[in-house]
Amino acid sequence: MGEIFWQRLKELPWWAISLSLGINIFSLGIVVVSIIYLGQDITLIVTGFLFFHIFVSQPLKDWMIGRMGRTNRYSSQITFLNFENRVSRIARVQDILEFLSWLIRAWKLGRVRLLIFDEEDFVYFFTQKKRVRKMRLKDEISESFKNELAAVPGGRLVGQLSGPLRAYMQSRKVKFIAPLLFRDRLIGLLGFTEVIEKSRLPLLDHAAHRMGLALENEQLERTVPRSEFLKKEFRVAERIEQHLSGASRYDAGAYNVQKLETAWEKKHFAAIFGCAPGPTGAGKDRLWFIMLLRLSVASTRMNALQLFATQGYFYSLSRHAVSVENLGQTMGAALRQNENQAIQLEGFLLSLDGGEKEVRILSFGSHLAYRDQSGWTWVRESAPLKNESFDMYSVIALPEQKELILSVREYPLILINGGTVGTS
Repeated sequence: MGEIFWQRLKELPWWAISLSLGINIFSLGIVVVSIIYLGQDITLIVTGFLFFHIFVSQPLKDWMIGRMGRTNRYSSQITFLNFENRVSRIARVQDILEFLSWLIRAWKLGRVRLLIFDEEDFVYFFTQKKRVRKMRLKDEISESFKNELAAVPGGRLVGQLSGPLRAYMQSRKVKFIAPLLFRDRLIGLLGFTEVIEKSRLPLLDHAAHRMGLALENEQLERTVPRSEFLKKEFRVAERIEQHLSGASRYDAGAYNVQKLETAWEKKHFAAIFGCAPGPTGAGKDRLWFIMLLRLSVASTRMNALQLFATQGYFYSLSRHAVSVENLGQTMGAALRQNENQAIQLEGFLLSLDGGEKEVRILSFGSHLAYRDQSGWTWVRESAPLKNESFDMYSVIALPEQKELILSVREYPLILINGGTVGTS
């Protein structure tokens, strides 16, 4: 309320009030001096004062105020034309930066912030005497804050915001904001360290609308080529997968492990599977390991190559793994230590043990399922492999299955059969 009061107080026509008060004090001063030095006929002095005030002073004052008002209106018209000329040039982010650098000098503002919400959020700082500074936005602006900012278009005082958002803005010395919207979607925000005058709000809202449109256009120009690029990368990733995925069928002791080719061809992500013997036993009772892996990110050429790098870890570490838990632990540790890129794996690691008559499943990621003799079972979502928060000991133990199917993102990809139906 205090900011609103001072804002209204500043908007009063103080130049007209000062002029009127000055003329009245001057006239009153003449009357007082006349009474003191020519006090013989006070009636004549008062009558002369009233005549001068009504027929000379008051019309002269009205004429001067009117003349000054026309000058100010004409000056404002020139300012609007200059402002509109600047706004019409805004088409890209660089144009926005140039416009705000001009605005902070033209309006004699102290400091302005520009936040741009994109794949990576940035904030620009503007001052009159320093160059524009660009920084990554360190704070995480919540969706509730963004929704509140986007709910009301147009510039407004920070005091009109909700308590938490108002406190956040005030901690950064922001007193006035103007959201940059495109079709009710918040894509940017202007923050001012002083209150914008009411007469300038239509200009600011007009500029904010233009800036929002420019930001949306630039983001769209970036998105369309990127979409085409990702499609090409996905096709390359598919070709890499076809050439490097190896056999589509493995014999694992008494078991047979194979791709379900129809679903494998229809899936929309790069994946890999393999089968390797463990270190113990021989023949039917030997421990075997199976992998079915995908990356938790979009499929591109580089990501597909990262996926096949994990194939090497699987075959190398399987030789010495004594259990599926041990294999998952050593693979996760190897990826964390040796791979600079964030290879976050989703899928399954399995162990087949003919001697124990048991199938042990270690799952990681989301949208995973398996089908055994009792039907389909969705696996509880967990952290990807390599993530330190992943629980290596959350293993699903199943009795030996005559047929077992593994599914990733609703695509049944692997069939394991050849065991005998166990009992619980």
